[in-house]
Amino acid sequence: MPLRLMITDSGLGGLSVCAGLEQSLQQSGLGSGIELLYINANPDDRIGYNGLKNQAERITLFDHFLKSAYAQFLPDEIAIACNTLSVIYAETEFAKQAPVQVRGIVEAGVKLCEENLTHEPESGLIIFATETTTEANTYPNLINASSSRIIAQSCPGLAHSISNDASGDACRKLLKSYVKEALEYFKIRPQSLHAFLGCTHYGYQAEIFHELLVEQGVATKVLNPNDLLVQQLLSGIKSKQPNNQSELQVRFISRYQIPQVEVDSMQHYLRDSAPLTLAALHWQTVIPQLF
Repeated sequence: MPLRLMITDSGLGGLSVCAGLEQSLQQSGLGSGIELLYINANPDDRIGYNGLKNQAERITLFDHFLKSAYAQFLPDEIAIACNTLSVIYAETEFAKQAPVQVRGIVEAGVKLCEENLTHEPESGLIIFATETTTEANTYPNLINASSSRIIAQSCPGLAHSISNDASGDACRKLLKSYVKEALEYFKIRPQSLHAFLGCTHYGYQAEIFHELLVEQGVATKVLNPNDLLVQQLLSGIKSKQPNNQSELQVRFISRYQIPQVEVDSMQHYLRDSAPLTLAALHWQTVIPQLF
């Protein structure tokens, strides 16, 4: 049996982690005997976790998803490539007795922020994230740095715009107001800052974050935790490389059919890096009773 790594997100943002891992495995020659199983944790195309009434509903739904997905596919490891879901994972019943290792992107994100703030002690940090992530105040609470250096900026609708418009126009229009709002929170605007991408979707348009902040006269370094999570997952695979010599496999599973406009966007974002991930998305397996 291949070593099965389950990667999940509430939508397609985490597909960049799957794609990055595919690319790294192929380049390092470590893909043999590995199956990357991407499972969309979003319940419906019309409403996601951030659209639910409260945190309790999000926790209950995600717990139900994890229990169902694990029972059906028995992964050897689970990676939560989603800030929103990583934030609430510890509150699920599944987390209290998880039968396999579960990695969350929040841990990678905190490490990335702390390392960069330590190396550049005069820089500020803006955490661009979804409503759920900012409401929980997760990153400011976990990052070991002065709170005066950290701004958590909620970005409603930004992930949706990135998934549905690969041109970047919709992202740029929304992000302009979020960048301006975030900078106004600083009592003294820093001359340099780190822009942390606290939603896996944001990495697809990382250049726009950089451009808009630089336009405001602030030297900016973009921090993308997706890349660090890929490195961590690759290190884990190296430590338990299977004897199975089957070729690297990638599968995509969802409770609903991914809309063509989102598939087209992923084709644009990932076309040069992850042929197996894109093929899995095009040949997606739809299981309405997934969870």
